[in-house]
Amino acid sequence: MGFSTLLFGEKWGNLFFLEDTYFENVGALSLGIAAVISFYIFMLALKNRKTTNFHWFKLLVYLGLAFLYFFGAGEEISWGQRIFNIPQPEVLADENVQEELNIHNLAVFEDSDLLKADNIFTVFWVGFAVLLPALSLASKGFREFIEKLTPIVHWDIGLLFIFNYLAAQLAKPIFHSFYSYKTITFTQAVQEVKESNYEVLFIFLSLAVLWDLHRLIEDKAASPAKQN
Repeated sequence: MGFSTLLFGEKWGNLFFLEDTYFENVGALSLGIAAVISFYIFMLALKNRKTTNFHWFKLLVYLGLAFLYFFGAGEEISWGQRIFNIPQPEVLADENVQEELNIHNLAVFEDSDLLKADNIFTVFWVGFAVLLPALSLASKGFREFIEKLTPIVHWDIGLLFIFNYLAAQLAKPIFHSFYSYKTITFTQAVQEVKESNYEVLFIFLSLAVLWDLHRLIEDKAASPAKQN
């Protein structure tokens, strides 16, 4: 479905693009699932640290990813503000440009071209899912060093992130003239679809990290037996 929903009319727009509707909920749920997987990865890595001899920093990266995804899921739905009818805190009333219970819509971020949530998010996925795997493929020495400090994502996962970015760029000229939903702008609708797709991809990214960890634990456990 994805970007094809931009072709749908007013009725479907209300189901797909507004707050707490399809794309936002799918994104929040996906980040929540990625958080659970990542926390399990951290616990598994911690339990098997003697076998893997992981550096403490790498364990922190596993845990940090879990908290990052959890934070993203909460921010996506404004920590349940609309779901549970939580009143807007006074401390955020004048600071949050959308009058929501979240951090990424604070004026200090929204009014900055550099610190906008979308820019920070882009830097994260480009760095973690694309650049690190690419540099690891290009240099064995770099991979041996950086793999001690952080998991290395499969390069094909990074390609999926790039594909989603390019699909969003192509959707703008292709679907713009067909877009008829008036409640939010076409640009914002494209953004909602793109973000949701990214967030789903983090499930696959987390599963790939878990797969690599399981394989590493099995290989390390089997090494003494092979030597004997």
